[in-house]
Amino acid sequence: AARFLGLRGTSEEFTKAGSAFDAGRDEEAYKIIDELYNKVRKGGFIPEKKKAGDSDSEGEITWEEIKVFAEQGHEFASHMVTHPYMAALDEPNMLYELEKSKEEILNKLGPKYTFSAECPYGTENERVMEYAYKVYPALRNRMPETFLEELNRSSKENPGSFDKEYVQWQRGATTRTPLPMMKSWVDTTAAHDNIWLVLVIHGVDGVGWEALTSEMINEYFRYIDSKDLWVATFGDVAKYMRERMNSKIESTVQKGSIFVTLSHTLDKSMYDLPLTLKTYMPSKWTEVSVKQGDQINQVSVQKDENGMFVIYQATPDGSEVTLTEAS
Repeated sequence: AARFLGLRGTSEEFTKAGSAFDAGRDEEAYKIIDELYNKVRKGGFIPEKKKAGDSDSEGEITWEEIKVFAEQGHEFASHMVTHPYMAALDEPNMLYELEKSKEEILNKLGPKYTFSAECPYGTENERVMEYAYKVYPALRNRMPETFLEELNRSSKENPGSFDKEYVQWQRGATTRTPLPMMKSWVDTTAAHDNIWLVLVIHGVDGVGWEALTSEMINEYFRYIDSKDLWVATFGDVAKYMRERMNSKIESTVQKGSIFVTLSHTLDKSMYDLPLTLKTYMPSKWTEVSVKQGDQINQVSVQKDENGMFVIYQATPDGSEVTLTEAS
């Protein structure tokens, strides 16, 4: 409740207390809150004053604007209702934050946008994660997969030193982060084939916490675009990794054609991203027709030390993919 007293400075005290509680320093957190309310009772805080013409909704994005951005490919996900320190909440309030935020996003945008979430302040509290994973399939706070090494924003470890199938490397850019350092994150990612760089930027042009300038962000994104990297939303990368690690592939050769079947054990209504496949073929083929359902694409044959191959995408829904020499 400390953030909603209408008093200047109470929100900062809430943040201190929440940080202490999230770190397991309960007594320190209780002391901060006790001192906060003691000061409130004595009139030690100045009331927040709105400027003339201000409203609660002024400058806020609308659901109609969000729908436009979503149609352009941007991911929208839950960050809870009131941005609390979740570890400090009892069960009813925690469920309210998780379920009500999901409910509103579902009603406004549809089920596609209820896949992922991030509990505020990047918490990794075990109790919070247990509750949150019952509501959202993917969390930026924690991904429990055994094939994934997670390095959070405060980690100083080298992501290139791990040999797991994937390494999720979260980096938080603030106004104090030099652009060359931000670019070095991209360089490190490009130098390895298993790093998933998750960027956390909290604001743009004075809007939001530690907001970066649009000029800086544009330069940074142009730098990312200059590298040979797959850039996708958090939700799509999480889906892709899970599909890949839970997929089964079978292939046969009959009458000059190669037949490939790709399937996985996940919920097909949720996990429906195409996977990238590599298939070897007869050395005389130079162009290949790839057909799955109504989709037909032509791809060029490439060569490595093991022979001739093609790279293509297939949806892991169990339907057959047919590869034939293009005429």
